[in-house]
Amino acid sequence: MQLFGRAMVLVLVALAVFALPVAAQESVTIPLGEQSGSGQSGTAVLTAMGNQTRVVVTLSNPPAGVAQPAHIHEGTCANLNPKPRYPLQSLMDGRSETVVDVPLTDLLAGQFAINVHKSQQEISTYVACGEIRAQVAPATGAGPRALPGWSIAAALLSGLLLVASGFGLRLVRR
Repeated sequence: MQLFGRAMVLVLVALAVFALPVAAQESVTIPLGEQSGSGQSGTAVLTAMGNQTRVVVTLSNPPAGVAQPAHIHEGTCANLNPKPRYPLQSLMDGRSETVVDVPLTDLLAGQFAINVHKSQQEISTYVACGEIRAQVAPATGAGPRALPGWSIAAALLSGLLLVASGFGLRLVRR
């Protein structure tokens, strides 16, 4: 019986090690294309943080000392709902970081776009935009994607069945 207990502990430790990627954050990178002849393009990296999402926006050729408002809007770059759904921190020197109260999965499941404005004074001029799409792959180096709960449960059950069947065979051979 001690052998069975040790085998169970070994299986549980192995499953815990393999389940660690489940806690890893998932990220997607959204390309931001130039608009209005701005010469500005870049990326927005969206990282899952439970029920929130961290959004890091980076643009090339930023205007010196000018705050550039940014938002997540419903719609596409070609057809944005003018009312922002999730405000982002204004970019300063081409960069901003914001945590929004929406899960990344909800952003990927909907139809949303990130847009950046020229300045607060010229809010109607968009300088860059990118669409958040479900088919976007994880960013390089973002770590493994989360495993569904059913796959972990199936692996646990399979491991327990293997240990139990091995223990049963050992008893039969005696």
